[in-house]
Amino acid sequence: MYGRSRPVRPPRGRRMRRVRAAAAVLALFLALYWADCQLRPAVTTMAEYQCRVQALLAMNEAIEEELAQRQDLERQLVRAQRDESGAVSAIEMDAAALNELKARLTSAVSQKLLAVGDQEVRVPLGTLLGWQLFAGRGPDICMQIVPTSFVYSTIEDSFVSAGINQTQHRVLIVFQAEMSAILPGYSVTVEVENEVCVAQTLIVGEVPQVYAARS
Repeated sequence: MYGRSRPVRPPRGRRMRRVRAAAAVLALFLALYWADCQLRPAVTTMAEYQCRVQALLAMNEAIEEELAQRQDLERQLVRAQRDESGAVSAIEMDAAALNELKARLTSAVSQKLLAVGDQEVRVPLGTLLGWQLFAGRGPDICMQIVPTSFVYSTIEDSFVSAGINQTQHRVLIVFQAEMSAILPGYSVTVEVENEVCVAQTLIVGEVPQVYAARS
């Protein structure tokens, strides 16, 4: 009869090394998790800012290029009728011309955003931390800026006080687009809004009571 063999236990020193290694890995994981929690709000804010910058630059460039090709635009969009005394008695907007202009500008903005495509932005870690001493230093945090949806636009108009007994009638086209920043492990989506004034009329005296849109 042979006696039962007992399992061979690893030396005490080896067990301690394993425990220390596991503790070191856990501490590293907790440190990385804490750093991520601290940096994520700053990284998110910076990503949203970069999205807005890229979108507004593309929008403004597309709008300027398109409007530069249109001559005498205000007269085509808005007509002010005057009474015998020369005061503005009615304001008439050409709805067809406005809708055509909105469609052209929206298409130009959409194509410009698509032409920009994915852009890689690198921000130094020191800048994200917000410490003046480390601004512009440290390893770069990489993010990709990408357009994620179509561009939407609406026509708005308003009467704004422009001084004593003066009112300004403004016609605006408001653009909305979504931009995303893809970061390591998550992404941020931002809705960017921009507006352009396509016509304005200065009214001296009372605001006219007659207001119409001509199709």
